[in-house]
Amino acid sequence: MSTVYPNTGLVTKGAASEKNTETTKVLFKEMSPETFLKLLITELRHQDPLNPMQNSEMVQQLNQIYQLQANMKLVEAFEALGMTQNVASAMSLLGKRVQGLSESGENVSGQVERVSFADGAVQLHVGSQVIRLENVTEVAMPND
Repeated sequence: MSTVYPNTGLVTKGAASEKNTETTKVLFKEMSPETFLKLLITELRHQDPLNPMQNSEMVQQLNQIYQLQANMKLVEAFEALGMTQNVASAMSLLGKRVQGLSESGENVSGQVERVSFADGAVQLHVGSQVIRLENVTEVAMPND
């Protein structure tokens, strides 16, 4: 027996079992909050009136939505924090000598003249060459 959840793209097959429960947990982790809400609303519309969803099940599912949204916000905050740390690190390299690999894999060495950002990555400009911050292999004080 299959259950189709319209407008969600989800189909479940067979009776509830431990395996189906594990599959459901994986789906919840990979599912967007919007898809989860669509699924929940569809489930409520199509539930058996003689055997409705228990309040505890509803609370559990709403809690899962909250946790999913909280986790997504936490990931975004960590990404922003990581970018801030990369910017601070790159700025501290201005005027210093660095060695690293360019995008083409060429060894580049010289004094960092400026810092830029492209495609979410911090880049150091050494003469006419560009080194991504994560490709820096050595940092030294400039030779004056």
